[in-house]
Amino acid sequence: MTNYFKEAEELKDELVKNRRHIHENPELGLVLPQTKEFVIKNLKEVGAEIKEVGESGVQATIKGEKGPGKRILIRADMDALPMDEESGLDFSSKNKGVAHTCGHDLHTSIGLISAKLLAKHKKDFKGEVRFMFQPAEEIFKGSKMMIEEGVLDGVDVALALHTNLTHEAGSVSYYEGYMATSCDNFKVTIKGQGGHGGYPHTTKDPINAGVMIYQQFNQLISRDADPSKHTTLTFGQFSSGSNSNIIPDTAILQGTMRTYDPEIREKLLKRIDEIVEGVSKASECEVNLEYFASVPSLYSDPDLTKELVEYVEKSSDVEMISGERLMASEDMAFVSRKVPTVYFLLNSKVPGNNYSHHNPKVDFSEDAMPIGVGLFLTCAINWLNNN
Repeated sequence: MTNYFKEAEELKDELVKNRRHIHENPELGLVLPQTKEFVIKNLKEVGAEIKEVGESGVQATIKGEKGPGKRILIRADMDALPMDEESGLDFSSKNKGVAHTCGHDLHTSIGLISAKLLAKHKKDFKGEVRFMFQPAEEIFKGSKMMIEEGVLDGVDVALALHTNLTHEAGSVSYYEGYMATSCDNFKVTIKGQGGHGGYPHTTKDPINAGVMIYQQFNQLISRDADPSKHTTLTFGQFSSGSNSNIIPDTAILQGTMRTYDPEIREKLLKRIDEIVEGVSKASECEVNLEYFASVPSLYSDPDLTKELVEYVEKSSDVEMISGERLMASEDMAFVSRKVPTVYFLLNSKVPGNNYSHHNPKVDFSEDAMPIGVGLFLTCAINWLNNN
C-alpha cells in the first residue's frame, strides 16, 4: 500500500500556514464569510468541483480516474467558539470574543490539503471523494443544514476526525460503536406567584418548584439510568429572586443531559416530561420545558472502522489506539444516522499545555496535521478501490 502519510508530511509547512491563517480569523455559527472564501479559493486551485451549501457550507468533489465507483464523504468543520483567546500564540485570534479553542482550524486545513493530495492521485482510485466543509458544529446546526441541502445524496460511507488531547501527536484513537454522547440542552422556566417571605402560604413558590425539579432530575441518573452505562445530567444555571424576604414570580434552570445509549436517552427524556408535569401539579406553578440544542449519540460503524484501521496499520507505522471515546457531543452524529460513518480522534496534545478543549489557553500540536491528511487519504483511496 502507498504510504500517504509521508507525502502529507512533505506538505506540513502548507498545513501550518493554512491552519494559522484560519486560527487568526475565527468565525461563529452558520456565518463564516472569510473562512468560506479561503476554503473555496484553495479548492479551486486544485480543480475540485465546488458547490456552496447554505450560508457558509462548502461541498467539494474529487473524482478518481480509475473508473466509476462508490462515493465516500470526508467532513471538516470550520467554526470557532464565542470566547477570548489567552494562548499567547503569535497567531492568536484577531477577532475579539471569538477563538478556535476546539481545533476546527486544524480540521479545515487538513481537509484542504487532503483535497490537494487526492487531486494529485486521481489516477490511483475509482469513484469519488466528496468533502463537506461544515459550519456551525458547535451549535449543532451545520450538519443538519447541509444534509437537508443534499450533501449526503449518493454518499455510501462517511469519515471524520477531531483533535484529541489525551495523547501527544503521533497516534490516532478510535472506538467501535457509540463513541460520542448524545446531548440534550434544556431550559426550564417556572412561573409562580410571588409574595412576602413571611406569608409563603399566599404564594406559589417557583424556587421550591425548581428545587423539586433539580432533585428529581438528578435522581434520574441514580435511579432510572443503568449504572453500568455512562450518563450525566448537569445543571449550569438556577436563577431566581432578588431579596431574602421576597418570594419571586419566576425561576429558571438550565442544564444538559448526555449518554451514549439511545435507549437510555429515550427513556430519560420521557421521564423528564413526567417529572415536569408532576412538579407543576404539586407546586401549582406553570412549568415550561424547552430543548434548545439536541443531537443523538455518534455511531462509529464497527465493521467499517475495523476495515479502515486495517488499511492504516498495513500502510504506515501510525499507532492506532482502540477503545477511546468522548463524553462530548458532535453533530457528525446526524450523518452517522444516515450512512455508515467512522469517526477518528487525532491525538494532538502539546507537551506542557494541560488545558482542555474550549479553554482560552488551549493549543493543539501542528505535528498531528500530516497524520490527519495521511489518515484521510489512506482510508478514502483504499476503501474506494476495495469496494
